[in-house]
Amino acid sequence: MDEETLNRLAAEALIEEAKIGAQRAEIMGPSGWLKPKQSINKRFLHSTLRNMITSNNHRQKKKGKLIDSHSHKETNYHNKCETARSNYKKE
Repeated sequence: MDEETLNRLAAEALIEEAKIGAQRAEIMGPSGWLKPKQSINKRFLHSTLRNMITSNNHRQKKKGKLIDSHSHKETNYHNKCETARSNYKKE
């Protein structure tokens, strides 16, 4: 490819990217110009899962359905975290 063709293709790619950014900006506002982030905040996810499991255990304990064994809680927590991680990797 010669330089003229490369410049034309680069310009077309930039124009296409600008159009997509403008469409996202119409829907999302100024942050729509930013490209979508492909990764998740793992620290936030881990904290959310831990707090959700603790809350659910607390509710179950109030109803008398939770076994009070610490090892059971810990194993249950780790199993749920591993399930969540494996489901995320499949997507």
